[in-house]
Amino acid sequence: MAAPPPPQSPSKTCARPYVRKEWRHLADEQRHQYIRAVQCMMTLPGTATSTLSIVRNRFEDFLATHVKQTDFVHFVGIFYPYHRLLLAEYEKALWSCGWDRSLGQPFWDWTLDTGSKEAFLNSPIFDTTLGFGGNGAYIPGNLSHPELPGFVSSSAPAGDDSSHHRPMQTSPPNDIPDRSGGGCLADGPFAGLGTFFGPQSNVEPKAALRCVRRDFSFASLRERASPAQVAAAMALGRYGDFEFVTDSQSYHPAGHWGVGGLYGTMTDTYASPADPIFFLHHSNVDRAWWSWQTRDLARREKDMSGPLVMFDYANVLGGNATLDTPVWVGLGDGRVELKVKDLMHIQKGPLCYTYESLY
Repeated sequence: MAAPPPPQSPSKTCARPYVRKEWRHLADEQRHQYIRAVQCMMTLPGTATSTLSIVRNRFEDFLATHVKQTDFVHFVGIFYPYHRLLLAEYEKALWSCGWDRSLGQPFWDWTLDTGSKEAFLNSPIFDTTLGFGGNGAYIPGNLSHPELPGFVSSSAPAGDDSSHHRPMQTSPPNDIPDRSGGGCLADGPFAGLGTFFGPQSNVEPKAALRCVRRDFSFASLRERASPAQVAAAMALGRYGDFEFVTDSQSYHPAGHWGVGGLYGTMTDTYASPADPIFFLHHSNVDRAWWSWQTRDLARREKDMSGPLVMFDYANVLGGNATLDTPVWVGLGDGRVELKVKDLMHIQKGPLCYTYESLY
């Protein structure tokens, strides 16, 4: 990992950017403080409840907007700007719950856990005291014959089998190598966590909460989020290629599938933010984009392309994203809307943060 380069022409209002750190580089008390902040969000009223009645708290505001926007912000050009904005708003909510204002959303550097299955299973991210808990109990099944009703994996958005979706995957192709769980999250500070959201885009009221599930698959992480895979992504020259590869084939799905496997919440393209690990995973996804941008920042802070319509990389159904494409997060009173150009530099405009290190 390289030290972050000095920002080029940072905003005059960003004199002291807050720092996003890898989870294992936080002091023990900082990790406790972060966990308490997330738990605090789960006790506060949500801003989206008037728009979507199943929203129960402030934490679920971010789950709700992700579920409702998934079809418009994944496998499209604005995938990276959208999640950059989502994380920035999530950080504000963390700060309102006591998180250290000099620190941003921590990240999970998956490359540190791809060396061996033992390293993965013993990652501090899954610690039961200073992390987010471990795997679920094993439930048999595979993609062809799932034994858990309503399992979350799918190869295309719910209810859509149109041909332009078929070249890509939103869940692990074929089968999930070495999956080892599937049951509810049973240990750690978020044991027993549940939601009314899902599976996928389902937002109908339900008789009981759906538990957050874990279904570890080390092979899924190792094969797509290794240092070599990240280095290959860093070598891509254009944003359109970078987004296409990393959004659907490389480290982004790897982090989801490595934790979510077949039955896990993280594999649900829509409702994955129900698992708090989502935000550490996506902080590192953003870190990877910024790492790529800084290799040619003068050009890449203006490099935006990719389809406006999900999976439409051949531009059959619509045009490309541009710097003026709107990006918004939040439902109801919590909605925040910017343009792509406002989100291309992490120390300009509304953003003011840095990473302790880059790829």
